[in-house]
Amino acid sequence: MKIVTINKKLLAKFRGDPEVLQKPGRPCVLVIRLKYKGRNQDFAVPLRSNISASTPKEQYFPLPPRPATKPRNRHGLHYIKMFPVTKQHLVKYRTQGNNLSITIQTVIDNNEKRIVRECQSYLSRYETGSHPPFSTDIDYLLSQLYSAP
Repeated sequence: MKIVTINKKLLAKFRGDPEVLQKPGRPCVLVIRLKYKGRNQDFAVPLRSNISASTPKEQYFPLPPRPATKPRNRHGLHYIKMFPVTKQHLVKYRTQGNNLSITIQTVIDNNEKRIVRECQSYLSRYETGSHPPFSTDIDYLLSQLYSAP
């Protein structure tokens, strides 16, 4: 798993879903080969600085807080904001010299199996119609991802 950002062209294609986080340069974790509706698909899971403390724990993976993380909020990988990607939409995220980014990458590396398991579990629940409030519309996003430019 690696930290990436998403190119602006893909984010523009996804503007029809208000739950896709549109902040340019936002770091995401690339999770490859998850199963959705019987098909393997790569997904990007956004890192968010201020996940509400009341958010159910199965909806995110906690990470060390960032300076922007408000008291009582959480910093983490927010599963309900994940979206499908293809490799051509990925942009390298530079972590050199950024101690927090290096720490976050280490935490992700040390918890890779758990993150994959929790992402797959979220997608399995989503497939059965369990769409939490404020979640991305994965079916719409897939249709946009594979539509002509």
